[in-house]
Amino acid sequence: MRLNRWLILLGAIILIVILGLAGLFKPVGNLIQTITLPVVSQLTRATEYVFDSAPESEKDAHIQDLESRLNNMTVDYVHLKALEEENRSLRAQAQFLETSGYDSVGARVIGRERQNGRSLLLVDRGSSDNVEIGQAVIAEEGIFIGKISQIRDRVATVELFTDPQSRVAASLQGNESLIGVVEGRGNGALALTFIPSGTEMSRDEIVVTAGTEEHVPGHLPLGVVNVVEGKPNDPFLEASIEPLLDLERVVFVNILRPAALRPRL
Repeated sequence: MRLNRWLILLGAIILIVILGLAGLFKPVGNLIQTITLPVVSQLTRATEYVFDSAPESEKDAHIQDLESRLNNMTVDYVHLKALEEENRSLRAQAQFLETSGYDSVGARVIGRERQNGRSLLLVDRGSSDNVEIGQAVIAEEGIFIGKISQIRDRVATVELFTDPQSRVAASLQGNESLIGVVEGRGNGALALTFIPSGTEMSRDEIVVTAGTEEHVPGHLPLGVVNVVEGKPNDPFLEASIEPLLDLERVVFVNILRPAALRPRL
């Protein structure tokens, strides 16, 4: 019993330290580390002393019990981090929608398709939610990630802008004029094509939607310029674009509905 109590106490303190190091107790994380690390050190030495004096059969049983507890703690920690990320994403989207005034409907990603080079998401909203083909889909702080390509009553397919069939009219941030077309290249890659020769463009400039499409508002971030390619005598230039977020981690999105073509005044 004595050994069991020591192991439980040590496991609890180790969990607190893990969460503190992960930053879940900010801004008191540094204080927790300062207080608990010396305590863990002392408890470790005390537990080793008690453990060494225990019978071998009891040692094996307690080792298995401790391993099981640590595995459960790890699973709980992973779930906690996932919930924290989902909450952060939802807060970011809510803040963007509140300040922009766009009308939208929130949706959860319920499936992904990568067959034949396609990059598609399945979301839990459809025609019953006034979702229409061609509507823009955003994540995080209003970042454009694709368009609705298919709809059913309560389910819709999102064609991600990295999909090889995706095309989106684009501008540079701060510039109202159409500058080119962002094309999906598959495997998470993007390219800005049909850039008029002589256009001034530099690395790390932000590319946004142009707002020339019926269901896609302007000024939604698409990505940042990486490399501009082309010769001076070429009629058009091309630039590789780096997405602003990892599409594999997107769980919640917002679909901008027809009233979203202009922010509410």
